[in-house]
Amino acid sequence: MPFRDATVAWALAAHAVLAETATSYGHFITVNELAERVQETSGVQTEAPTRAWMDAILRKVARRCHRAGEPPLTALCVRQNHTVGDAYRYVLELAGLPIPDDLELHAAYARWQCHQHFGAGMPADGGIPPLTPKVAARRRMTTATATPAETAAQSAAAQQEVATLEEMAAQPTRERVCGECFIQLPASGVCHYC
Repeated sequence: MPFRDATVAWALAAHAVLAETATSYGHFITVNELAERVQETSGVQTEAPTRAWMDAILRKVARRCHRAGEPPLTALCVRQNHTVGDAYRYVLELAGLPIPDDLELHAAYARWQCHQHFGAGMPADGGIPPLTPKVAARRRMTTATATPAETAAQSAAAQQEVATLEEMAAQPTRERVCGECFIQLPASGVCHYC
């Protein structure tokens, strides 16, 4: 199968896997786990290293989510150290947003939006943007060793970032419609009429 056709199959599978991941609050998936599931789901295998093709797949998924008005499912895909890394920056570029000082907090909020959008059982209080466990642990360690002035500065920056993200979330999202018949699309993004 040509690589271009393979990337289309992998991107469709990646969207489905990430949408499934979003249905459980607080869940996420690593790049390597996603690569395995994508190949398994699509039936298209490759011997190429994951790093050689997975960023292209995540970009395709990010573009699809952006066009469909969905929250960025790529926020659910993290590296082995549980950070989103540069692949997530593309989401911000698509939206025309500046790169925040705290990319991980931005991604945590995007994960929260994904969980909410795809029907995850949300906590009664609405929950908080879930940092991944390794990122949260690193922050706890950093906070424990920080001076009071550093802690206050970090807290103020985090509060500003959360306020910006909440403002973004308050903006109405447009309903996804088919480009051909203009009927509202189901969560799968596939028009059943065309």
